[in-house]
Order: sequence, then structure tokens, then C-alpha cells
Amino acid sequence: MNSASKHFSFIQNILYSGAIATTAALSLLAPSLSKPAEANLENSPKVVLDEAWQIVNREYVDGSFNHTDWQATRKSLLEKNYTSQAQAYKALREALDKLDDPYTRFLDPEQFKALTNQTSGEMSGVGMQLKQEELTKAIAVVDVVENSPAMKGGLLPGDQIKEIDGKSTSGLSVSAAAKLIRGDVGTKVVLRVIRPGDREFDVTLTRARIELQAVRYDLK
Repeated sequence: MNSASKHFSFIQNILYSGAIATTAALSLLAPSLSKPAEANLENSPKVVLDEAWQIVNREYVDGSFNHTDWQATRKSLLEKNYTSQAQAYKALREALDKLDDPYTRFLDPEQFKALTNQTSGEMSGVGMQLKQEELTKAIAVVDVVENSPAMKGGLLPGDQIKEIDGKSTSGLSVSAAAKLIRGDVGTKVVLRVIRPGDREFDVTLTRARIELQAVRYDLK
């Protein structure tokens, strides 16, 4: 197995969604591709695009794909030439944006590592998941854990963390920001938060032991 195949075989773990249930075995290539096209695809960044497209095509709950021609989206993704994985990742994010679903997003390997570091098993912290905004590089809240200090403190998805205990988050990676927020149970951390609408405020949270559930869903 070549390095590209090894790397991209973990796409089912990197595509993070509240609307998609990923499966253990994934069909990597669509049957419409010829053998030469398959060989070329396996050695290019397009492999991650096609596998992500396959996951959405099979598992997305809205069969209309937000009234998007999802087959045409795949064709567009695979017809382009990419000189780097970063270009392919950008194209995939733009394709997923068409779904207009805030819970369906693509995490590159670095972002996925940061996310799993924040959400694996049991930890001591305030109970929120962070991301770095692609354009502004701001550290923002993705989700808050139910009954966590973050939820009790009123933090919401979309809030931006401007400072952590007086230290600016400008230039910090997600993992560096998360490390500053984590700490011993019972200790406090002060966050300066910017909420969409230009509201800025401080919130003091008491760190606690956070136990995370692997899956959360509602039956209606």
C-alpha cells in the first residue's frame, strides 16, 4: 500500500459530522472510473476527495443534498488538478459548504489530531471542542459537552476565544490553546470571549473531570 493510500484510508475518521454515520468499510472508488483512472487516483490527493464524496453520498440524511447536484460535485472535484493536499482539502471543504450543514465538515490530519486530543476518553478541563477558523485563524468553539463547565458558563458554538488567563490566542494552534485551557480539577481559568455580533465578555470556569460519550443522538 502506498503512502497516499495509507494516509487517506482514515478518511472515515476525519470526516466529522452530526448528520453522517460513517461505516467501517468504505468503497474507495466509484464503479464509473476506469482502471487507469483508478490507478491515477490512488496516487493523487483526489483519493481523499472521492472517499469523502462516497461517505456523504451513502450516509447523508438529506437525499437532495440541500438541493445540490451531488454527482456533478464529484465530477468537478475529480476533474481538477491539485498540486498539493492542501488544495484538495480546500476543494473538499468548498464542496461540503454546499450542503449548508454546520455539522458536516472535513478535518485534515492535524485538525483531527487536535480534536481527538480534546475529546478522547476522560479528561480534566471545561468541556468544549475547539477549532481554528480557516480565514481569520481565530480559536473558536465547535461544541460544548452537556453539563460541562463550558455549558454551565454559557459558552456557545461559534464563540471565539480571544484570551486564556490574559494570554492572547493570536498565533496559537488549537492544541496550544486547548493545553492552556486544560488543568487540574477544581482550578479556574478565565476566558475572554467574542460572540458573533461583537459582544465581548469574560467568563470564569472551574475545571472539572469531563467524561465524554462516543456517540450522542436523539430519537424523535
